[in-house]
Amino acid sequence: MNNRKFLFIGGIIVAIIALLCSIYYIIPGYDHILVTHDSTASHPTHFVAFLGLAIVGALVALVSRPRPNKGVKPEQA
Repeated sequence: MNNRKFLFIGGIIVAIIALLCSIYYIIPGYDHILVTHDSTASHPTHFVAFLGLAIVGALVALVSRPRPNKGVKPEQA
């Protein structure tokens, strides 16, 4: 596998995990980790930080997605 494919898969994985973490921190009532105050409250700053990380991961995946080889002869590939 080449580097573009690794970046594409890694970007998708980072985006999905960060999106799930952002949803986890915005829902009140659960015992959130990595906070220093009221761990059961909603934490919009953590939500925004993980949402930003999800957007960055999605952009990395979008920029580095593998291109199809349509119209390329096997000798050229």
